[in-house]
Amino acid sequence: MTTDVLIRSVTAVPYRVPLRATLTSALGAQSHSNYGLVRLGVDDGVEGLGEISMIWHGDGARLCAEVDDLLAPQIVGRPLFAYEAILADVRSALRFGRHSLAAVAAVEMALLDAQGKVLGRPVVDLLGGSCASSIRLSMSLSIAAPDRMLAEARAYVEEGFTAVKVKSGRDRRHLVPVVAGLRAEHGPDLGIRVDLNMSCRTAKEALRVCASLEPYDVLSVEQPLPPSDLAGSAFVRERTSVPVMVDEGVWHAEDALAVLRAGAADLINVYIAESGGIREARRIANLAALFGVEVAIGSMPETGVGTAAAAHLAFAVLGLEHPSDVAGFRYHDADVVHHELTISGGHLLPPTTPGLGVHVDETALDRYRTQG
Repeated sequence: MTTDVLIRSVTAVPYRVPLRATLTSALGAQSHSNYGLVRLGVDDGVEGLGEISMIWHGDGARLCAEVDDLLAPQIVGRPLFAYEAILADVRSALRFGRHSLAAVAAVEMALLDAQGKVLGRPVVDLLGGSCASSIRLSMSLSIAAPDRMLAEARAYVEEGFTAVKVKSGRDRRHLVPVVAGLRAEHGPDLGIRVDLNMSCRTAKEALRVCASLEPYDVLSVEQPLPPSDLAGSAFVRERTSVPVMVDEGVWHAEDALAVLRAGAADLINVYIAESGGIREARRIANLAALFGVEVAIGSMPETGVGTAAAAHLAFAVLGLEHPSDVAGFRYHDADVVHHELTISGGHLLPPTTPGLGVHVDETALDRYRTQG
């Protein structure tokens, strides 16, 4: 009986893995990811895995300590399938507010991974089943000189990707040359996304940026303004033909509801780590659908476990058409797990193995683990 399966152990291991190349955005430059691996052991030797992936403070070790010290005591000894009750207690034990949501998300991933492995079903089946045959992906272009960004995009297109995201910040001298160059070189079929990462200070500044992008048929401009400026975002959205995507402005469903009621977004970029779990992220997607707003699935970028979780979420979201960032493992030069994620022709293929389809690479974890 699955109701008799008990959780026997919960531990979190901090690790630091290198990126293939430094990723530069308005938020800064990232050469490594400092994350954490949650290992949840249940009866019969089954292990569920979760990933703590949060770039905002870059301290996976701190959140690993929170899992070990505060969250594990809420979990060990309880039935694996007591999902809602466990997560309610986990959320009540949070220490660091929103930044702790990445730890909650990792615990939830591990619960769902273990449940899927016990049942012999992929996590997407626990979420209601797959809604798509593939997910269109976009790859982010790190801020650099225009020729370097265009070369990076060219390599992705040659590999089969059909969408890219152009990063930009306060210095936008590269932005229009890159977007114009992409459109000229690759024609109308390449999806072009632009991510401003909150770098505009006023709604009028954001509107000027959007106006400069209108001739190039971009798919979206992401988070042009600070999250608190919902009125400004609505002002921009009403005056530009470029779809406005909210990203940093939505962590959980209450944020999404405020954004949607304010008319501040054409699209919402949804993150598992920021929302506190796969099911909360899908709750945001369902809420957006009620308002006729599309979503995409965002990335920190995660390593293997986090990307796998995002993949199962993406396939569980009905009508996911905007290119998503579910390729975090591609940006990394190493991982601490084996996974089954497959990309073909710039699209992510459905996961089919039980749970999240991930297993610990013990050798790699020993190599990349850090001190808590």
